[in-house]
Order: sequence, then structure tokens, then C-alpha cells
Amino acid sequence: MAIACPHCDHTLNLKSPKPGRYRPRCPACAKPFLLTVPAQHELAFAVGPDTHAASGSGVVSLSPPVVAKTSPDPHRAAAAAPMSDEEAFRPPRADIRGYAIESELGRGGMGAVYLARQLSLDRHVALKVMSKRWATDPVFVARFTREAFAAAQLSHPNIVQIHDIGEADGARFFSMEYVRGLALSDVLKRDGKLDPEVAVGYVLQAARGLKHAHDRGMIHRDVKPDNLLLDDQGLIKVADLGLVKTPATTRADDQLEGPSSGLHSLPANMTGAKIALGTPAYMSPEQCRDAAKVDHRADIYSLGCTLYVLVTGRPPFEGTTAVELMSKHAYEPLVPPELIVSRVPKELSAVIQRMMAKDAADRFQNMGEVIRTLEAWLGVHHAGTFAPQEEQINRIEAYVHQFNSAPTGQVRGRIVGGFFAVVALAFVLLLFFGKYPWAFGVAGLAVQASLVYFVLNGVARRTYLFTRVRELAFGLSWGDYLVGAAGLALFAILLWMLNVFWMWVGFGAFGLAAAFALRYGLDRRLERERRAPLDGCEKLLRRMRMQGLDEQDLLTFVAKFSGRHWEAFFEEMFGYEAKITARTVLLRGGAAGQREKYAAWREPMILAVDSIQKARREARERKLLQAIEQAQLIATGTPPSVAENQAKATADAMVRGAEVVRNAETQRARIGTGQATAHAAPAPANVADIARAADNPAFVFTPTTPKRDPFAGFVWLFVGPHVRAVSAALLIAACALWAHQNGLLPGAEIKQQASKAVAGGDLTGIQQQAAFDTLRTTKPLSLAGVNPPLTNWVDSFNVGVAGLLLFGSLVFRGNTMSVFVLLGAAVAVCGHKFGIRTVEPFRDYHVALMLGTGLALVGFRCGSR
Repeated sequence: MAIACPHCDHTLNLKSPKPGRYRPRCPACAKPFLLTVPAQHELAFAVGPDTHAASGSGVVSLSPPVVAKTSPDPHRAAAAAPMSDEEAFRPPRADIRGYAIESELGRGGMGAVYLARQLSLDRHVALKVMSKRWATDPVFVARFTREAFAAAQLSHPNIVQIHDIGEADGARFFSMEYVRGLALSDVLKRDGKLDPEVAVGYVLQAARGLKHAHDRGMIHRDVKPDNLLLDDQGLIKVADLGLVKTPATTRADDQLEGPSSGLHSLPANMTGAKIALGTPAYMSPEQCRDAAKVDHRADIYSLGCTLYVLVTGRPPFEGTTAVELMSKHAYEPLVPPELIVSRVPKELSAVIQRMMAKDAADRFQNMGEVIRTLEAWLGVHHAGTFAPQEEQINRIEAYVHQFNSAPTGQVRGRIVGGFFAVVALAFVLLLFFGKYPWAFGVAGLAVQASLVYFVLNGVARRTYLFTRVRELAFGLSWGDYLVGAAGLALFAILLWMLNVFWMWVGFGAFGLAAAFALRYGLDRRLERERRAPLDGCEKLLRRMRMQGLDEQDLLTFVAKFSGRHWEAFFEEMFGYEAKITARTVLLRGGAAGQREKYAAWREPMILAVDSIQKARREARERKLLQAIEQAQLIATGTPPSVAENQAKATADAMVRGAEVVRNAETQRARIGTGQATAHAAPAPANVADIARAADNPAFVFTPTTPKRDPFAGFVWLFVGPHVRAVSAALLIAACALWAHQNGLLPGAEIKQQASKAVAGGDLTGIQQQAAFDTLRTTKPLSLAGVNPPLTNWVDSFNVGVAGLLLFGSLVFRGNTMSVFVLLGAAVAVCGHKFGIRTVEPFRDYHVALMLGTGLALVGFRCGSR
């Protein structure tokens, strides 16, 4: 039985209602109304507005029978649960998933957007949180997550980047790049309308971002001034990918509601809660009729509407309801822009009218045509053929020269280079004269000064390497932190046993002072000196963007004309990742000449961190996608055993598809696009395939539960990382104690004999000691109160090497790996006591060490990071 809400005409389906009077709340408008279900089924249901503020007049709340029309399957009844706006839009807790909510940026029919700080990277992000009213619908959530995950693979200067997808306090969210600036709708409110050339420059940038999405199978479907963000560098970014449509969208997903759906009362400028709806003031005629059949030309129409608004200051059609507006878009003729604002050129007016043609076949057929037309109107060259003016080249060269020749930079380079040269010289001289503790302290000075400066500079300037290491540290488990703390404690114990602990601490204090002096003395002054050329370059690039130049052309222009020492300036302007990409393009073919790398020592470290983070990200994505897909399958009636297998395969396919997209984009960047190269750039990867993973016929799902190894958890108890970490610490500590008892510390006895020889003037003692050392044998470790059999196995440096092998195994995972490494450590420590013999010229414990190390290396090969 279907009824209509008396407030908004939203249709609800009743499932086996019992006779009585109820006070349900409409899931669309959240307003309560009265429903009377008669005892006789042939009588009509009575529906009317709720005139009673209290619920004590014989009216009971309506429970399970109501199912919203947007939920065709009875398993999705939870989506229609009554919920107030306050409940639906309540922000998530500020400490969920590593994000701290700071303020609300805005809200729409599908959710709210918050300004948040991502704690792991210490950066601001825009956190879009789905309304809990929709987050309770597993089918809707699954589709939303698929498309958001697919859109996250888009990476373009004119598209807001999606960083992460997850769940916060019961609501689904995705975090996006936070753009510091204004939406074009805010610019319109401030300025009324824009100069035609400025408006075209903005729309041209948006068209480039949309073309990037279209080429990869994505359609936006909600292009409007609110979703075009202008940052403080003059760069336009297309935002709000929550309404992105892929070809995987079905008619059932996208059909618009009928007359009783509430469209008559929906505000004309409001984005609907249904993904297909878009914003009526900017919707194409075909989107108004059937959103499931729209293609990329719908975005061309909406972009034309946006350009119309920018140059005239008013929308192309006006109406009080969504249906009225949609009807005008479909049937009413467009008033040419030059008739509204006389200074709009007729050529530009003709372009806008063609973009907004009622029939999609009469419009520009792809966004590339729009870009070329707007570029021609502005008088700029096509992408890939940009030829800068001589004045622009001279200014870039001047800015780079001013940046690189800053006086404090020259002084800083000499001071830092001199510091490490003096430290290295002192270290060598101290070793030569036998001052081993002092040499160790000088080495500690360099190490500790470098580490302290790395942290100070990273916190102050948010350097790329520091943020990556910070993100890595935030992702560690409690076990990892305990292992790290144990390692530091063990290192401190070793320093104490070597009698250099206070030497290390004393030199560390000098290193701390040096790091603070460098960061807050020279570095701040250098930043002030370099601020002027950076600001000048930013203003030049902002003007060039306003003229319609492509962002990739601007990056190549700066890299090409920045000279041999270009990387420091370029990285300061655009960031480390942009520098690596520009280097690949710039050095291709050798036409750019000889170029110097800046701080290349960071790159292996960054690659290592990236490999770990990539594995973490994929594992997190698989887990999230599998849970969402499994909930969706169960909600639509799939048996749990089948749903688990199918969800796992779907999640794996989506993650692998994302990897294919990223690899394809990397290959395109290396070969180059829009330029004549020996090898043509590969076609863009279709990110829509990621959203179609569940429909891939290659997957064959069976209702059987995957086999699990019942002994895996039991084995893990005895070979897991906790066992290896404790064993490593014990072995290294035992080896250190054994070396200390046998006087094997570097130079300890020779120094004592040399002092006696110098004092007595007799060198025979040194000669006798040297002869004794060649024949001396060590004794096993002995501890007071401990039976000798319990410590006799500690009799060589094999014990310490075995501890290091176990410590290195902590970066790998897997029971097979753990078994091999533990077995290898046991062979290295005790093998020579249980049958391993001497093989000349190697002693028995040498052979045991080689065999044990070989077993450990086999284990490393079997493990996974």
C-alpha cells in the first residue's frame, strides 16, 4: 500500500500495516503526520498533518511498516528510518579516524562538508560526510563509495583531489583537498558579474579538469559556480565529486521521482539527495528527462550555464521550483547573453548558446572542442605548443637567480658544509690517536644534530620527507611502538656498557644547540630573503592562468627556464611531487641540457616510505570496500556465505583497478602527452571500470566458505613479531654482556698496556699482549646466580648477529618467514654445539653463522612487507 506525505507528497510504501493510529515522520522532509489504518482492509487509509504537538492523544509511533520509495528492496527499510535534520547532519566526533573537525563549511541534500585537520599529515582537508539519513542505506552507500573511490583516482591540477574514504561515527565520509579561496558563486555575490575574458579564463580551466575526467570515463553531472573553486593562486578546481556518474550507473539507480517525490517543493538551487538529480538551475534537458542516459555532453551544457551566469550575473532560466526550472531548460528558448549585457561579445555569446543547445547533438561533442574554442577566443596556443614571451622568460630567470643567490643561502651552505667537514676530520683524527670514546661522541654530534634539525625544520616548514615519515609513524601499531622503544632502550644500554653514554649525551646537547641555531637563526633569515622572488613568480603565474594558459604548460615553462639549479626553486613553488614529475618530462631526450638535483639523498628514503604506505593504503581500502559491498549484498538478499566471497573479490578487483589506473597515469607522465615523442603516450585508463568491478563476468562466486588454516593463529603465538622482538633484544643484550666480560670492547686492553709501556719505558709488554691475543680464547657468558648451562650458549658474536637478523625480520610478515628466521637464528647461535664442524679455513661457529644467515635470507624472501 502506497501513501503520500501531506507535507511534501513523498511516496511511502507500507509493509503489512496493522490497524491503528500512527504518527510517522516522512523520510524526505522529516516532518511528522497522522496516519490512520482502518480495521477493514477495503477502506482507504486516512493521512493528514499532525496538529498535536504531544504524543499523548492516543497516537502511537509508526514502526517497521514504512519503507521509502527510494528503497525498492525490503531489506533496505533502514534507509527510511525517521530522522531529524539535527540527527542526520550531526558532525562526527573530532577524534575519529585521525581527523579533528574544526568547523562546518556547508551542507546539501546529501551531506555536510567540514573543515578538518588530518593529524597524520598535519594538513587541512575538506571532510564531506554523508547524511546519516542516507548512510543507513547499504545499497546507496555501496554505490556512493564505488564512485567516490573511482573519482579518487583522478589527479589533475584543475580537479579537487580526493584523499581518503572511510566511516566516521556511523556516517560515511571522504576527505578532499582543501582549497583556500572562494567558490565562483561567492565571487559572483561579491562582484555581480565578471569581465568576459576573466570568466572565460576560469571556465577554460574547469573545462580542462572536466576533460581529464571525461577521458577517463567519469561524468560530473553537477557543474555549477558553487563547485568551481578559485584558490589564492588563481587556479580553478572542480569540486564536489559526490555526484559523479560513471557508465556503470543503471536506470534503476538514477530514475527521477514522479510528481509526488517532492520536486515541486525542492528549492531550485539545491542539489538533490538523489545522485541523479544534480542542481535544477544548471541541468541539461536530457538530464531532466532521464538522468541514466546522460553522457559527457551534459557537463558541457552545465558549464555553458555557468559561463552564462558569470558574464551576465543572472541564471539562464529562473523559477520557484525544481520542476519549473527543469521544464524551462528543456523547452524554453535561451535569451542570448549579449542581449542581457551589451559588452558580452557576440562571438562569445554564440559559443555559450552552442554549449547550451537543447539537443545534445547540436552542442560541442566533447570537452576538447570547448577548450580549443575558448583558447582561440582568448588568443592562447593549444596545450603542448606554448611559446612564452621573452619578457616572461627574463622574469623567471631573474626570480630563480634572486632565489639561488640569496646572501644568507651562500653563508648557510658554507656553514653546513664546514660543520660536517670538521666533524669528519675530527672523527678520523680521534680514531687515529686512539681516542675512541671521543670519536664516538663526535659521530653522535653529527647524527643528533641532523635528527633534531630534521624534526625542527619539518615541523616549521612541513617538508615533504618529514610529512611522509610523520604519516608512517601515525600508522604504526602499539606493537611497533613497543619494538621501537625497546630498540632505543637497548641502544642506551649498549652506550652505557661501552662507557660512552654521557659522552653521547654531552655531544647531543651541542648538536641540539647547533640545530636550533641553524633553524631559527639562518633559515628564518633565508626564508625572508627568498620570499620576494617567490611572490613575484606567483603573481606572474597568476596572470598567465587568467589568460587561459594550461597548468601543465606553466609548470614546464618554469622548469625549462629556471636554469641548471632549478629544483630548489621549483620545489618551493609547486612541491616535491610536482618536481619529480617535471624532472621526468624535462630531462626526456636530453634537450634541457645538464641539470643538477636538489637534496637527492631524500629520494631513496621517500621511495621506501611510499612502498610501506602503499601496502597500508591498499589493505585499508580492501577492508573498507569489502565491508561495504558485503553489507550491500546482504541487504539485497544475498546469503552471507556468498556475500563474503563476492565482496572480497569485488574489493580486490577495485583495488587492483586503481593500481592499473595509477600505473597508466605514471606511464603517460613519463612519455608525455600533447608532444611529439618517439613513443605515443598510452590512452588514459578508464576509471569507470573500477566502479564496474562487481559486474565483471570474470568473477565466479561460490557459496562455500573459504578454507581457513586452523593452526595459523596457534603458530603465530610462537613465531609472531612479539616473539621475534623479545628474542632479538635478549640476544643482542646477551652478546653485549659476553663481549664486556671477555674484554672485547675496541681497544680497551691495548690502551691499558700502552699506558703501562709508556710509563715504564718497556715495550715488551705490548709485544707479549699481542702474542697472547692471537692465542686467546673467550669464555661463555656467566651471570651470578644463574646456572652455567643456561648461559653457556652465549660464546661468540654469532649471538649478536642472530639478534640483528631477528630485529630485521620485524619489517616482514608471515608465519613461514618467521619460522625460517627463528630457525636461522637458532642455527647461528647453537649450531656449532650440535654437530656443525669446522670447514677449513672457517671455524665451526663461522659455518654455523653462514648456514643460519642463509636460512634467515630464505625467510625474508618468503615474507611480505
